[in-house]
Amino acid sequence: MIFERVHAKSYAPYADLPGPSPIFPFGNAMDFIGKSHRPWEVFASYGERFGGKCVAWLFGSPILVLNDADLIGDVLCRRTVDFYKDEPGVALIPVLTRSSPNINNGAEWTRTRTQSPMTQPWIGHWLEAQLSDVRELLEGWFKRMETMTAAQAIPLQAKLQRITFDSFSVGAVGSVLSDKMYEDFMTLASQGSKRMTSLKPKPELGAVGQSTRKRFLNGLGKYYDAASANPNDSPSDLLSLALRHHSRLPREELAAEMGNVFYGGCFSVPSTLVSALYLLSSHPAEAKKVIAAVRDLDDDFDLKALNSCEPLDFALREAMRLLPAVPMFFRRVLATKPTEFAGCRLPADANILICNWRLQRAEPQWPRPMEYRPDRWSGGVANERPLGSDYFFPEGRGPRMCLGAEYSIFFMKLFLATALRRWDIECGKGQNYDAGQTYFFGVRMPMGIKARIRRR
Repeated sequence: MIFERVHAKSYAPYADLPGPSPIFPFGNAMDFIGKSHRPWEVFASYGERFGGKCVAWLFGSPILVLNDADLIGDVLCRRTVDFYKDEPGVALIPVLTRSSPNINNGAEWTRTRTQSPMTQPWIGHWLEAQLSDVRELLEGWFKRMETMTAAQAIPLQAKLQRITFDSFSVGAVGSVLSDKMYEDFMTLASQGSKRMTSLKPKPELGAVGQSTRKRFLNGLGKYYDAASANPNDSPSDLLSLALRHHSRLPREELAAEMGNVFYGGCFSVPSTLVSALYLLSSHPAEAKKVIAAVRDLDDDFDLKALNSCEPLDFALREAMRLLPAVPMFFRRVLATKPTEFAGCRLPADANILICNWRLQRAEPQWPRPMEYRPDRWSGGVANERPLGSDYFFPEGRGPRMCLGAEYSIFFMKLFLATALRRWDIECGKGQNYDAGQTYFFGVRMPMGIKARIRRR
């Protein structure tokens, strides 16, 4: 083959692995160009055709594609010292700043993750304290949404991004951030998303990006200064609690961590909520179960009651299983040395793609996997397959599982419970779920889905 001869040195370590036949000069890139299937669907199809491990080629670059739970467990959980997280680190360092644990490795990752407010023992108190303020904010948004959608349905994803941003603002710094800060956040996220799909992103943002980042971080810094000036006040936002518990992060890093709250959830959370509402709207019998359960909650339900609402929990889990917002993850072999893995000797810095899209839809682990069946989580299944387990890891697995996973689940449950107690939400009526679907900031987003909301 011409491809094998031209790329002989790169090809040799993967010669014994199955995979789609590469064609010179594209490799397997044509599988992704101009096709109706999204990249994660293509990688999942490789699992169906070639098994739990195979090699695919994007032009002359090999990618080890994993659709096997044990091998994925090795990379993400058991052999983490042999691999590192490259994506989206290189692209996002200029956006998130180097202090973000999401884009660090080694000792610096250990330091930033250990000191992150999200990993502190008081984090449960923070969640409980958010209930009242965030619920009030959400109810105000639902009232406005009712007016907005009185005449016609409107695209839901973009609107939920702003609702999530406002709610996360209350949780992070104690008040809703300005329209300008949201605009700056979206500008930075857009630049980060473009960098993530660039083959060679520049080491720094352009002039507009740098000035936007400076303004956004300065805005967060002002909240830090206000909170640190009154450390004994009673606010229960994340920043105030971190200061009151003597966070070891310096001012710039702690303020930046508040910004990372938005980058970590303001796209994946709305995507999951749109998916959950779409599925419930498409399955009225399942929607009735959830509505009845959340209406049985007391008006001032607490965190324990929210988490104990099984129909709500099962409906959300099933949406995250069937339509995960993050459908694939990336790792690399350490840049300093090769490693023995998956039956071959992978070269240093070898690229690995992990496809949770397939495993979360795999038989026999998930009977009738393409059906939306929240009740599949009953009978102890939810405990047997918690978030981050072999066949259910929409927010990652192992020590690098999403830092804000607990908060995002809390917020999504609170959003759905608050909405469905008093409003009927018609989501995606007459629409194909794939309409207008995009991939932005590492998240699969159903941008085309429209919704209407009416008070019950």
